[in-house]
Amino acid sequence: MRLLLAAMVLALFPATASATVEVAVSESRITGTVGQYLNIRSTVTNTGSSPTGKLIAHLNVASLNDVYVDLEDWTAAPTQSLPPLGPGERAEVSWDIQAVNAGVFNVYAVVLPNGSESLSASPPIHVEVAGRRTLSAGGALPIALIVPILLGIAVYAVRRRLRDTA
Repeated sequence: MRLLLAAMVLALFPATASATVEVAVSESRITGTVGQYLNIRSTVTNTGSSPTGKLIAHLNVASLNDVYVDLEDWTAAPTQSLPPLGPGERAEVSWDIQAVNAGVFNVYAVVLPNGSESLSASPPIHVEVAGRRTLSAGGALPIALIVPILLGIAVYAVRRRLRDTA
């Protein structure tokens, strides 16, 4: 009778020993310039007493200064699948991102078991992206003066030649 009662309790209330996933990042601060590629590395560890099942890791970029962030511009593959982890096992996850906006951002990884509502997030990586000058005004003034003068001389020479041959 006790065995039957125990089986019913386990069927109605499954064991709550579950996998606990922690996410750590390799750095707390990264600096770069617009256009530069940055590598974000994290470690996912099963700190629980049971296997996790398949895991899904997702990278997020949040602006800290009202700059619009389109995650697809920063990385083509923000989501990665991880195999199940046994108790104490860990997996490394790496993302290459391209800094497409100047500003200050927090980048963090979120890991959730496939089909589960619980999730684990890493501490944020503080990312500072400096703008980059794409045009240099050095040497522009001589060209801005010389090109119209040369064009004027060429037009004068062509007109004179046409007038002399007519």
